[in-house]
Amino acid sequence: MTQNQDANNQAGRGVRWYHALVAGLMHAAFMLLAFPPISLFGLSFLAPVPLLWIAWKSQNPYKQGVFAAAGVLPFYAYQLDYVFHITAAGYIPLLLHLAMWPGLFVWIAGTVRKRFEKLPAVLLLPVVWVGLETIRGEVLWGGFEWYQVGQPLIAFPAVASIASLGGGYLLTLVLVLLGCLLLEVRSNSQLKKPAILVSTVLVVAVWGVSLLTLPRVSTDGESSVRISLVQTDVPQDNKVAWTPEQRMMDYQNFADLSINAAGDRPDLIVWPETMFPGPALDEAGAMAINRDGYNEANNIRDHFLALQSELRVPMLVGAITATNIRIDQQGRQSQDATYNSAYLVRNGQVRADRYDKIAPTPFGETLPYIKSVPWLQNLVLKIGLGASGMDFGLDAGTKAAPIEIETESGVIRAATPICFESSQSRICRRIANSGPGADLMIVMTNDGWFGDSDHGRAMHVLLARWRCLELGLPMARVANTGQSCFIDAKGRVTDILPPQEAGVLTGQVRLDAGLSRTPYRTVGNLVGWAALAGMLALLAGAIIKRIKDKPAGDTKRES
Repeated sequence: MTQNQDANNQAGRGVRWYHALVAGLMHAAFMLLAFPPISLFGLSFLAPVPLLWIAWKSQNPYKQGVFAAAGVLPFYAYQLDYVFHITAAGYIPLLLHLAMWPGLFVWIAGTVRKRFEKLPAVLLLPVVWVGLETIRGEVLWGGFEWYQVGQPLIAFPAVASIASLGGGYLLTLVLVLLGCLLLEVRSNSQLKKPAILVSTVLVVAVWGVSLLTLPRVSTDGESSVRISLVQTDVPQDNKVAWTPEQRMMDYQNFADLSINAAGDRPDLIVWPETMFPGPALDEAGAMAINRDGYNEANNIRDHFLALQSELRVPMLVGAITATNIRIDQQGRQSQDATYNSAYLVRNGQVRADRYDKIAPTPFGETLPYIKSVPWLQNLVLKIGLGASGMDFGLDAGTKAAPIEIETESGVIRAATPICFESSQSRICRRIANSGPGADLMIVMTNDGWFGDSDHGRAMHVLLARWRCLELGLPMARVANTGQSCFIDAKGRVTDILPPQEAGVLTGQVRLDAGLSRTPYRTVGNLVGWAALAGMLALLAGAIIKRIKDKPAGDTKRES
C-alpha cells in the first residue's frame, strides 16, 4: 500500500455514521434554500459537496449511504407535502424512493472508490451522480426529473445556458465536477494537478460553447402570435366529483373568461388541461352519446361550439377523449380507450387531429408496470398508493406531432406537452422535433393537485422554463389554479398570473425567438446515458476486482 493510500484510509476511518447523517442534512438544507419558495439559487453550487465528501472518504459506503439518505428526507418531506393530501399511503413510499438516490450515490461511489483508490474524484463522482440521475429521470417508473441540483440555476442564464448543449444532465455533471475540484485541492494524489487542470479546462470550454450557442431572443422580429390564456380556478375536490350542476356552473365561468379574453383580440385562446366539462368534445364521442339516447349530455358541447363560433377566435382546449363510447340502459359508460387530449376548435368545429398525452403521469393517470396486471393494480388502488380521484385507465397517445393552428397571423406549429410532460425533457424534445418541428410550446396543465402548496406550482413552472432553454422555444403555459405564464426561449418568465386566482393573461409570443437550433435538440440526453454507461462499467469493474481480491482482502467492517 502506498503512503497516499494509507493516508486516505486513515482519513476514511474517521468518517462515522453521524458524519453521513449531517452530510445528508446539509445537502437537504442547501437544496431547500435553493429551490422555491426561497430560491437562493446560488446555493446549488454547494448542494452536492457534502455528499461528495462522504462518498469520497467513506470506508463503509453502505452504512453511510443509509444515514445520508435519512438526512435528505426533510427536503423531500417539505417539497412534496401536497402529495400527502392526494395519497397519504403513497406519501412515505415516494419520500423513501427519492431519498434513496443520494444514499445509492454514497454507496456506489464509495464502493468503487475503495476498489480503485487512484481514480480521481473528478472522474468517478460526476459519472456516478449523473448515472443515477439518469435512472431516476429517464428509466424507473417512467422518469422523474424533479429536484436535480442545478435546476434552481434557471434564474442565472449565464450558467443555465449549459443545458442548451446537453440538457440538465450536462449541467448537473458540471456542478458536481466543480464540487469535486474542492476534494482534489485537498487531496495528496499524484494525479491532483492534472485532474484539476483538465477539469477546469473542460468546465470553461463547455461554458464558453454554451454561451455561443444559446438562442438569441429577437426584440424586433415580425413573426409572432398573440395568445390569451384562460386561467381557471377549479378546486381539485370539485373536479374529482364534478356533478352536472357544478360542470355547468364552471362552464359558465370559463365562457365568461373566454369572452373577456376575446376582447384582447388574440390569435388564439387556450384553456387548461381537461377543463372542458362535458363528457365528450370530439365528434365521434358526441355522436355516440346521441346514438345511445343521452342527447342532453352534449348540451355543454353545443353551447361551447356556438360560443367559439361567435368569438371567431381559434381555441385550444384540454379534454378527456373516450374512444368507441357505449352507454348501456343503466346509463353506465364504457369505452375502448381513454386519453388526456388537446383539441383545436375553429369556426365552431372540433378539429380531428388532436394531441393525446403520450406519457401519462405515473401513479396519477397510470400505474407503471402494474397496469398490465389487473389484480395487482386493484391491490395498489385498494392500498391507496395512487392519487385519489385520478383515472388510472388513461392510455398513452401514439402521435407526438405538433398541432398546426391557422390564425390571423398565419399558420403556427405548436408542441403541446400536457401537465407532467412539461417536466420531462425527452418528451418535450420528442414532440418539438416531430415532423417539420414546432414554432413554440403550449403547455396545458391542471395544477389543482398542489392544493395550497404554491411552492409546488412554482416548481412546475421552473421545470417548464428548462424545456424552453433546452429547445430554444418560447412557451405559453396555461394552468388551472395557476400559474399561467409566458416564457421566452432563454427560459425567462416574461409575464405571469398569481396562483389560485381565475383570470386571463394575454401576450405576444415571438416565433422567431429561437434564431438558432440548440445542440440539445439534436443530441438530447446523450450525456446522461453516457454517464449511466460509465457508472455501470465502473461498478462492474469494482465487483470484478473485489472477487479477484477477496482471498487477500480486508474483511473487517466498521462497527
